[in-house]
Amino acid sequence: MSSTAGALHLISRQLDRGEIDGEQFLLSFTRTLARVIGCSRAGVWVFADPPVHRRLRCLAMHDAVLDRAVHADDMSGPADAAYFDALGRDGWVNAPDAWNHPATRCFRADYLEPLDVRSVLDVGYSINGVPIGIFSCEQVGSIQTWNGRQLQLLRAIGPRAALSLITASSGRSLDTQPGALFEPRDPAARLTRVLPLQ
Repeated sequence: MSSTAGALHLISRQLDRGEIDGEQFLLSFTRTLARVIGCSRAGVWVFADPPVHRRLRCLAMHDAVLDRAVHADDMSGPADAAYFDALGRDGWVNAPDAWNHPATRCFRADYLEPLDVRSVLDVGYSINGVPIGIFSCEQVGSIQTWNGRQLQLLRAIGPRAALSLITASSGRSLDTQPGALFEPRDPAARLTRVLPLQ
């Protein structure tokens, strides 16, 4: 395991051992993610509408320039369809020029330009093939061409970090069998699909 992935896995182990709580985990995880990826902002998002997967809610976003947690609004709506289509099809969105990329230009007026976010790399994570959310990396002020190492690191940390992220956001251990992550009262929510990461 690389030392960068090891730093993120260490934070997961601290949560598992009860050394930090869920909020501390999310803040530490996003701060470390921004550092190891080398980006201005790093966030953790979860799908707020399983099994549709067309609405993301931010659990935590760290701004490395400000060196603090910042707020991010939900991502959803018909205008965002190109983004969610790309995420569902590929398992990630790699947008070095986020203002003009087909999958991310829908966020230009309301999110990217006001914050001067120029580049976006979002990578999905799942548990047992059930899409849970994304890791989001953003570059502010200048365009960043994301490399294969950054993408692979985000994909590599997903399986281990996903369980910790869900535990951190809910404050309880979860049954991770396919379909068990959703409320049983909604039979349609038990349908699952694999989020492709290849």
